[in-house]
Amino acid sequence: MPARCLACGAAVEPSAHSPVSYTHLDVYKRQGQYVEFILRDGSRRSYSMANAPHNLGTPPAIELHIRHMPGGKFTDQVFSTLKEKDIVRMEGPFGSFFLREESDKPIILLASGTGFAPIKALIERMQQQGITRPTSLYWGCRSQADLYLLDWARQADAQMPHLTFHPVLSEPGEGWTGRTGFVHQAVMADWPSLKGHQVYACGAPVMVESAQRDFTAQCGLPVDEFYADSFTSIARAACWTAA
Repeated sequence: MPARCLACGAAVEPSAHSPVSYTHLDVYKRQGQYVEFILRDGSRRSYSMANAPHNLGTPPAIELHIRHMPGGKFTDQVFSTLKEKDIVRMEGPFGSFFLREESDKPIILLASGTGFAPIKALIERMQQQGITRPTSLYWGCRSQADLYLLDWARQADAQMPHLTFHPVLSEPGEGWTGRTGFVHQAVMADWPSLKGHQVYACGAPVMVESAQRDFTAQCGLPVDEFYADSFTSIARAACWTAA
């Protein structure tokens, strides 16, 4: 679908339990793609859409996961002054981060932080299409509080027999009994060979770049079976550090 430049109304639902909000904007898209917000000075901020096309609701709206970065030109506005029905400019959809449904290979879904957004859309697509390929979901965050949709991920794990969910924390607090460390290294510990897999990764650029390098060099993943949105590795200021 060609990209479109749109003026959209917003509805903001801040989360009380994590530094993430859920912002809904009227536009059509393909699962896993992203949109760009156009700010007054012409700069842009990119965010992946977190709901699949069949799950847009009524009226149709997209779901975005936006982490508040204090001092950020865009996220300060979202979390402090943006009101329901305010008009914002956005362009999209962009990207090719969609599930390759013609394949029968096992799937690794790899996310860090709010990179979980397009991964969620892929899972919704799998549920809707009845895709039962063996799938391992790895979601890495610093603390348990950052796993802002932990219940959703656990519910998907319970409802989808072919899906296994692995939350991984790099800075776990007291009481955490799950896995710790770097999330892409957890994948490598479980899957020393990825020769027969597909990997879909989204998150902090350093995680995506490390995963691509190590999975292909050390685990035998074919280079053309690693899928990630290009903006995750080139637009640090746009989405991950100075949003």
